[in-house]
Amino acid sequence: MNLNSVRPPKVDDSGFKGDDHPSLSNMIYGSLRASILNGSLAPGQVLRQEELAAQFHTSRVPLREALQLLQAEGLVVLRPRRGYAVHALDGAQLVELLRLRILIEAFGGYVGTLRRGEKDIAQAAGILQDMEKMPARLARESQRVRWWTLDRQFHRAIFTAGRTAQIGDMFDNITAKTDPYIMHDTAMVAFQHTALDDHRQILTAFSKGDADRAAQLSRSHCERLATHFAEALRRQSQLAGEPSPRITDLGPALAMSRRNLT
Repeated sequence: MNLNSVRPPKVDDSGFKGDDHPSLSNMIYGSLRASILNGSLAPGQVLRQEELAAQFHTSRVPLREALQLLQAEGLVVLRPRRGYAVHALDGAQLVELLRLRILIEAFGGYVGTLRRGEKDIAQAAGILQDMEKMPARLARESQRVRWWTLDRQFHRAIFTAGRTAQIGDMFDNITAKTDPYIMHDTAMVAFQHTALDDHRQILTAFSKGDADRAAQLSRSHCERLATHFAEALRRQSQLAGEPSPRITDLGPALAMSRRNLT
């Protein structure tokens, strides 16, 4: 895997900022964000404003507003005298983001399980069923994009049940930066079956309202994901040394959630 040359096909996973009737700048933001998230716009790729303005049939004003939204999320960077480019990460930065995701997965799983309702359970179960219908071997790029998109939606459904937008926003920000690398690394295909089993157990705890168990399972699941990906990066000489992606103690985070939510 080359961390700077990922160019898979597009999928629709945009989501807009603002109200239900987004402005032109928000529509451009949503389209560009989706392309970054699924890797159609590769890490490090230069975003030429004149080309984008022609593509979206717009002036540079709404385009610049969209790029500023993406910059605020850390998805693009503005380079002096060279314009915008998609944010590129090295192996160590990717692992560090996955370490943060471990914390978010555990806390989000706990909060979501405490507050979930029947509709939340049905939504998460439906996404898992879609994942289980995917081929046993994800041979094509488009299949890997689809599978990891569903994976992201499954975890997002757990957090949404917690009615805590901040958790979902942090999760979205991390996955937007890491998923373009993870979903197109062929070494990660082997993680699919482990992830499905993890999701089944998380869904069971989520359905039963067992918040402690859901938090523990969510943490372990994300630790396995981070470890598997870190090992793939090391094999490809994209990560030096052996930094552990595991977070061994989540006590303070979970203790705080219990005080505030129970």
